[in-house]
Amino acid sequence: MSGGQRQRVAIARAIVNDPEVILLDEPLSALDLKLRSEMQYELRELQQRLGKTFVFVTHDQEEALAMSDEIFVLNAGEIMQSGTPVDIYDEPINRFVADFIGESNIVTGIMIEDYKVQFNGKVFECVDKGMKSNEKVDIVIRPEDLEITTVDKGKLVVKVDTQLFRGVHYELSTYDKDGNEWLVHSLKKADVGEEIGLDFDPEAIHVMRLNETEEEFDKRLESYGEEANE
Repeated sequence: MSGGQRQRVAIARAIVNDPEVILLDEPLSALDLKLRSEMQYELRELQQRLGKTFVFVTHDQEEALAMSDEIFVLNAGEIMQSGTPVDIYDEPINRFVADFIGESNIVTGIMIEDYKVQFNGKVFECVDKGMKSNEKVDIVIRPEDLEITTVDKGKLVVKVDTQLFRGVHYELSTYDKDGNEWLVHSLKKADVGEEIGLDFDPEAIHVMRLNETEEEFDKRLESYGEEANE
């Protein structure tokens, strides 16, 4: 039998006794990319049709985002954060989660006051609040949220180190004057060695406290929604 057929037989054996919870421990890791994608669709459809809880263990971040209704990110056996795939991706609680789920640009900075954060020697507007003035923080900006522009218009100025064509976008590895790497996903391309500007919106900046519990983090996020409803 092929790899896909073996996996289908194993899953059929797991569900034949009608369990309430089905544990799938990296079931697609040995499959090739095309077959893995097909099996992801099949498993999602099967789970929804059966209405059973599937506990899906994976080290593939994209697979976790694609397959899950709720994600638990563990580090050394401890739950760092739980939530929907969108919540985990857009609002990671700390550096570990931000780096583990998706690709990220992470730098240290200072939260000057509500809605103002400093990094790379500049102060930027952001949408975060509820932290102490001049508190040391981590900042994450996703590669797809960085827009290539001219040096004079960029909030950051970087030099292109490498460029790869990924089919749907170009992936650029760039460095600023302080040696920080900035990964960029863009429909635009730039030459290796070229100096470019990077622009981003305040909403693209996600500020993370260094030692915030999940309960404290959730409470702070709730305050954002309360303010929006006022």
